[in-house]
Amino acid sequence: MPARTVLILQHVEVEKPGLILDALRGSDLDVDVRNLVETPGAAADDLPPVAELAGLVVMGGPMNADDLAGHPALKLERGLLADALRAGVPTLGVCLGAQLLARAQGIPVRTGAELGRESEIGWAPLRDVDRADPVVGPLVEAPAVLHWHGDRIVPTPGTRVLASTDSTPCQAFRAGPAAWGLQFHLEVTPELLDDWLAEPSFTAEAAGALGPDALDRLRRDARATASALRPLAERSLAHLRGLFEARAAG
Repeated sequence: MPARTVLILQHVEVEKPGLILDALRGSDLDVDVRNLVETPGAAADDLPPVAELAGLVVMGGPMNADDLAGHPALKLERGLLADALRAGVPTLGVCLGAQLLARAQGIPVRTGAELGRESEIGWAPLRDVDRADPVVGPLVEAPAVLHWHGDRIVPTPGTRVLASTDSTPCQAFRAGPAAWGLQFHLEVTPELLDDWLAEPSFTAEAAGALGPDALDRLRRDARATASALRPLAERSLAHLRGLFEARAAG
């Protein structure tokens, strides 16, 4: 039987797939959204084998990618990502998901404190974008994307880096022919950002990084960017959807 399921793994309820889920609407794919970290007793046998997956998406979260003791589900995710890479399952990792994808490849992830860098929070453009890449390339024209992270992927000599910013040399990378890690949040719409900013932990983190007007700045920049960014994000995600559909078709 063809693999028809796109598995989306969340780590906190509010960090939803947003535009990623929108891109899958109207397809014949089955979308299975799960939250392993907030599911007590989650085990490897709760996850479908990669042979049953048309695609894998791993979302963001506040935990460190190497905190396997504090969050045992992350070990399961890293194992699943490694299996997906070996099987050629089209894969997308976002923020923490990108860091887990990096760790599944043996690429290190370091905290901001270790690197002497502050958290990167706010809307800003990408730099050094690989225009030829079908997922990240369209974003060369984006006025800004949303950054919200403290930890950084530290690329090794063999890492195919696709974009950067001043404080984060690896904003995106390619892991083989059909897997991407995005440190930034391509999925976030102004409405989803409002949901984030309704959470006290998010508002405190934003204020710590951006000052007392953080929420106004973030909302203002989201709305100023949305009309130009959305069609570019849709082009990026349409490529992923095409890969998922091709695998589902066998």
